Amino acid sequence: MDVRADAVAAAVNDIAAVLAEHGEPLDLAHRLVRHCAELLSASAVGLLVEDARRELQLLAATPSETREVELLQLQLEQGPCLDAYRTGSVVSVATADELSARWPQFATRAAVLGIVAVHTVPVHSGGRTIGALNLFRDHEGAYSRVESDVARAMASFGAVGITQLEHVAEGARVQAQLQEALDSRIVLEQAKGALAQRFRVHPDDAFQRLRSQARTERRRLRDVAQEVVDELVRPAPVES
Repeated sequence: MDVRADAVAAAVNDIAAVLAEHGEPLDLAHRLVRHCAELLSASAVGLLVEDARRELQLLAATPSETREVELLQLQLEQGPCLDAYRTGSVVSVATADELSARWPQFATRAAVLGIVAVHTVPVHSGGRTIGALNLFRDHEGAYSRVESDVARAMASFGAVGITQLEHVAEGARVQAQLQEALDSRIVLEQAKGALAQRFRVHPDDAFQRLRSQARTERRRLRDVAQEVVDELVRPAPVES
């Protein structure tokens, strides 16, 4: 497929808005995966980064169901994400047969979710690989040179954005910020699930509600999500 230059520019501007507002890495990561899915005709996209112990963790995914296949790679210790992270190189598989040949256990489970092709780009920061951007497809076919270049550029832009939000170039501080974002994701997933059940909407729509509230009230996304979670455990008032 052709990637329209104006669509790429719009995506970059939207992600850059998080930087201009001194926003949160979690918000930036969610915008990044959403735009990658739209720009590159991916049925699912996931972004994994190192935590403070240099172990890969899922930071953002779209749709929400993508969490299953991303966490599966970590559980099985095999898959395109781990290969790209370990080698620092792009991993691209265009067919279900090739997927099965390279990672049999992962491919079997991925097929259940309709995934038959993948293009994974390593995420670099400070001269080393800190994560991977996974682009999954529900149809076979290799990514074009232009698509691959756009994917690589988006991964690089995401890494730079997360680093800039920390306002320093020291690796330890960047890792601390990433760890906070990873911890925030857990709270965010809980809040998304609660809102999705309460309003009977898709978790992705629940996330948009949280983000809109955070932006309107000029508050951190994590703080808004935490309030939702706190409501779940808050004891009901005792009637007199």
